[in-house]
Amino acid sequence: MAEKPLRVIAFAYYEMDEDQYNAQFEQTGKEFEQALDEGLLSFTFLGAFGLKDPLRENVKSVVQAVKYKDNVKVRMISGDHHATAVEVARKAGIITLADLEQEDTVMDSAKFREIVGTIV
Repeated sequence: MAEKPLRVIAFAYYEMDEDQYNAQFEQTGKEFEQALDEGLLSFTFLGAFGLKDPLRENVKSVVQAVKYKDNVKVRMISGDHHATAVEVARKAGIITLADLEQEDTVMDSAKFREIVGTIV
């Protein structure tokens, strides 16, 4: 689904009665998200599906205009899956197939920090 690009929505459930919820969250002050992060809940996966999330109509033309008419280097920062980010950048005209042959056209956060450094 990553190369389409689609937004992936997953469904899962966890059964818990009210007394268990109160003991685990209300009485301890622990947040539900914290329990998820700590792996304290074991969800049952139901399934996933992908939703189309198309670019707005004028994105590609605006990117082309600023790249070529205004000589601006357009960059995209994304939290998407690597393959999804590449496909979105290609569809938006930010990168081309030829660009992908160059090193560091697409990079993860670790590589970016290594090149750019950290902001203090």
